[in-house]
Amino acid sequence: MAKLYSLYVVYRDGRTLLQKDFQIENMEPDLVTGFLSAVSMFLSDLVGRISQDGQQLRALEREDGRLRIIDREDVKILLEYGKNIYVAVFSTDDLKAIRDRMRALINILERQHGKLLENWLGDLSHFHELTPQIDLLFRPFAVSERYVPIRVHTVPKGQVPEELHSLLDAVDGTQSIQDLADTLQLPVFQVMLDYFTLQKHGAVQLERRLAIEQLVRSTT
Repeated sequence: MAKLYSLYVVYRDGRTLLQKDFQIENMEPDLVTGFLSAVSMFLSDLVGRISQDGQQLRALEREDGRLRIIDREDVKILLEYGKNIYVAVFSTDDLKAIRDRMRALINILERQHGKLLENWLGDLSHFHELTPQIDLLFRPFAVSERYVPIRVHTVPKGQVPEELHSLLDAVDGTQSIQDLADTLQLPVFQVMLDYFTLQKHGAVQLERRLAIEQLVRSTT
């Protein structure tokens, strides 16, 4: 199953309307959207592959001359377009289910704020209400069994439900969710659910193995 790292809603001129990190590593929105705008412009007339710093970067599946995916190693940047905005998602895979949700988000924005987006002046307050809808649409893809829970030691063990103490004790900052499932002989899905409970109590955070910022900075 595909997993998501981050999502960006970008205005036609490159300004960021909305940004959502599904893991704890945050990135500067301007860095990402500047990267996306530059790459889209540069690759709009290219087909196939280009080489960047000795690694392969692919621009695929253009529609009407617009870039739809940037594919490098195990990060894919998916793009879907509306009239005045586009949505960019950093993901492990390109799935129809993710693109359907991207288009649904575009439809919601254009239905609720179509007139505003015709000549948007930069006020972000209009879009804050969409954060819960983004969570609802994309949260099922937001965690991977490869990610590593990190113990937050400022939260006492006593504040965590007792049935999760064994999982909390096993969190050592080196084992992924998959590793913890193997160690505790539990289904991966159950460990993911238990992780979310621990996260709600503030007892753990999540570290992703692949830093998107490294991808962006090395490609600009």
